[in-house]
Amino acid sequence: MKSKFITMIALSAILVLAGCSGMRTVPERDSYAEPKWYTDCVEANSEGLLWWTENYVYACGGGQSRFFQAAEEQMYAIALNQFAKRINGIVNSKTVLEFENNSRSTSTVISYTVSDVAISEYVTHERAKFRYAGEYYTFVRLKMDQEVYNELLEEAKNERAFLNINN
Repeated sequence: MKSKFITMIALSAILVLAGCSGMRTVPERDSYAEPKWYTDCVEANSEGLLWWTENYVYACGGGQSRFFQAAEEQMYAIALNQFAKRINGIVNSKTVLEFENNSRSTSTVISYTVSDVAISEYVTHERAKFRYAGEYYTFVRLKMDQEVYNELLEEAKNERAFLNINN
């Protein structure tokens, strides 16, 4: 009976240690950095070799928070918003220059509205994360097939046309 108890404790300890070995520590950095693919985020590109190429569109987003989950949700929201702006965004921009008594004042207001966009499928994502100065920094690059993107553009265009006809 005693040997079964010791065996159970030993097995429990092994399971706990095995579970912990699957964990990864979020890297702590001494300075701020961004992944190269995030800094150089392209909107569209082809991947593959020779005649086996596929066309994709990309959207990148970054998040920053002292809470990891908040930083992660922020990066996904920003990346998905990048897709949504390109698919169904309306931009309103205004720059005002005023000259008074040989001094200049400049103000620029840029606003955009993004109607609801159904982004139901993006192919893959690439992520990076680290901690710096007590904050979590997260980065993501979403990749969507060019054909799916074009279908979403067409749907948004048709919806705008339908709304314009009915208004």
